[in-house]
Amino acid sequence: MNRFALKLAERSLSLRRARPEILQVNVGKLCNLTCVHCHVNSGPNRKEIMTRDTIDRVVDWLAKTAIPTVDVTGGAPEMIPAFRYLIERLSALSRSRHLID
Repeated sequence: MNRFALKLAERSLSLRRARPEILQVNVGKLCNLTCVHCHVNSGPNRKEIMTRDTIDRVVDWLAKTAIPTVDVTGGAPEMIPAFRYLIERLSALSRSRHLID
């Protein structure tokens, strides 16, 4: 038994996975700023962005879940060309979600 599991057992504790409440979708590293504190090193010269194909796959998967909140993150999510498409797809889901950008 690992040390963490042992400590839990010593205290008669157990960890149980809870139902996911938030899906965080990182749409890329493109950003109009270059902040020293940025933990993903986003910036205007970064070209990694989520494609429409990937957006479709994420939204189709999300539609099969009961996850109530979607947090769209990245460098500056609204800078990716498919940002409006992503928001429209998320907004069109039959089960409405709380969207955070």
